[in-house]
Amino acid sequence: MKSTILKSGLSALALMTVLSSCSKKEEGFTINGKIAGLDKGTVYLENTDEKGNKKIADSAQIQKDGTFTLSGKVSEPLLHTIKLKGEEYGAYFLLSNEDIKVEAKKDSIYKAKVTGATQNDIYRSYYDNEFKKIQNIAGPVYKLSDSLTQNGKVKLTADQQAAMDKKWKDLQTFADDLTDKFIRKNKDKIAGALVINDRIVSYGTPEQVKMYYGVLTPEVQKSVYGKQLKEAIDLNDKTAVGVVAPEFSQTDVNGKVVKLSDYKGKYVLVDFWASWCGPCRKENPNVVVAYKTYHDKGFDVLGVSLDDKKNLWEKAIEKDGLTWTHVSDLKGWKNEAAVLYGVKMVPTNYLIGPDGKIVAKNLREAELQSKLKEIFSKS
Repeated sequence: MKSTILKSGLSALALMTVLSSCSKKEEGFTINGKIAGLDKGTVYLENTDEKGNKKIADSAQIQKDGTFTLSGKVSEPLLHTIKLKGEEYGAYFLLSNEDIKVEAKKDSIYKAKVTGATQNDIYRSYYDNEFKKIQNIAGPVYKLSDSLTQNGKVKLTADQQAAMDKKWKDLQTFADDLTDKFIRKNKDKIAGALVINDRIVSYGTPEQVKMYYGVLTPEVQKSVYGKQLKEAIDLNDKTAVGVVAPEFSQTDVNGKVVKLSDYKGKYVLVDFWASWCGPCRKENPNVVVAYKTYHDKGFDVLGVSLDDKKNLWEKAIEKDGLTWTHVSDLKGWKNEAAVLYGVKMVPTNYLIGPDGKIVAKNLREAELQSKLKEIFSKS
């Protein structure tokens, strides 16, 4: 009898626990906000689905005192944006099922103070602490480099170059160490996956992405952002050095269809860039030198633009003296070739060999010249 009563009591306790858990899980989020300086208008809560499409999760009318309330439920912590009707930017934060407070000013919604979002606090802590430390050291290094080279107009001496190389290497080591510690500390948090997406996918190596993905707990790997990391890894495998470059075709400035396979039999640099990209425009003279030096030996360049305005794209081609073929579907970051290759930043390039296989990735400045010299000195 005692055993039965005990079991019955435990069963009841277990049921209460389950009901309690379900109850908590069913609870959603409530966002109470206030925008100083506004007494009317519509505010939207927007997120981006796994396909990159923006979706409205909720909307609300702003009251006379600038307040508004948004509510709903998320299946897991997900990045959302609170923005005003007709505006492109807003307050970007990691939303979880909690009571959240948002305070902002009408002319700077993107600077809103978000409190009560626990997962967002962890994510933001990286940028408020680790990343800020990195920026504080990076700023003077960039300033020194620009000063010595007069913004790229003067070539450094061998000693100056060696000194700058050491500073860049030390900066990278410092940044890598801080980011590594944050990811490992938060391997069981969505913030860990987000920082890998933000910093390692775009600026690290494919090997680093794989390594840090393995650090995450199985639960975080199964999250939306964990799945995105796995997709990035699979995509990197498809565009790794040694594999056949994925085929694509787009139209050039005259509307003629150009295919990557048209370049089979020669070395071609597939150069993802854009007219609005400062680092791209800064690198263009280096690509021009490479093209003029090795074009007659079997080297070509295929420029793929992430522009969405044809006139700006064409003006940049002319101004920078880019005499090779250029293609684009004018879809900006949704350029189909860029999506196919997993391009997250520009400039990004792939050197493809005569057999259609990828020889190297992201060759810039002296590295591009050195690699081409190595290839064509053998032929």
